[in-house]
Amino acid sequence: MCNIYLVDDDQDVLDSLSWMLDGLNLSTQGFLNADAFLALVDIKQAGIAILDIQMPGMDGIALLNHLKSRHSPFSIIMLTGHGTISMAVNTIQQGAMDFLEKPVDGDKLQLLLEKAKKLTLENYHNQCFLDSIEDKMNHLTSREKQVMSMVLEGKLNKVIASELNIGQRTIELHRQKVMQKMNVSNVAELAYLIAKSKE
Repeated sequence: MCNIYLVDDDQDVLDSLSWMLDGLNLSTQGFLNADAFLALVDIKQAGIAILDIQMPGMDGIALLNHLKSRHSPFSIIMLTGHGTISMAVNTIQQGAMDFLEKPVDGDKLQLLLEKAKKLTLENYHNQCFLDSIEDKMNHLTSREKQVMSMVLEGKLNKVIASELNIGQRTIELHRQKVMQKMNVSNVAELAYLIAKSKE
């Protein structure tokens, strides 16, 4: 099971949620504020965060937005008290997976955590894939990127050579290098990788 993190400024809520999850044989780590959570947790790994919406300092919504802006693969479940339901619904539009009302229903929480685990693992693998594409692209020279772009436009080597005013053999070598560095065997695979990186 991936790690589960609880962030709520109410120690009683943290204790009761931890106790409930311990009963499901799930270990958790609790934090009384967003800053403590961000200081100690690697948000680039797979994980599940249960965030209280209303907290002093960085509230749950601001923390949710922070995690999304950093492309964290975390599954995020919001905790809401009375009167913040509309706010909770709004957080789903901002990328939260779902929300729970206090006091938390254990059965609903258990079902949500099963979904959250699958989602964060999917997100994590997807992010690793995107990071690997970015890493490969970072190893291309500016000339190789230029040639790659023209290849993806469907231009023939001789056309690229003419437009860049360099020899066709040089273009062939650049093209070969692009394929090697991007670890693809044809233009279709290359186009797929570039399309995925822009999603």
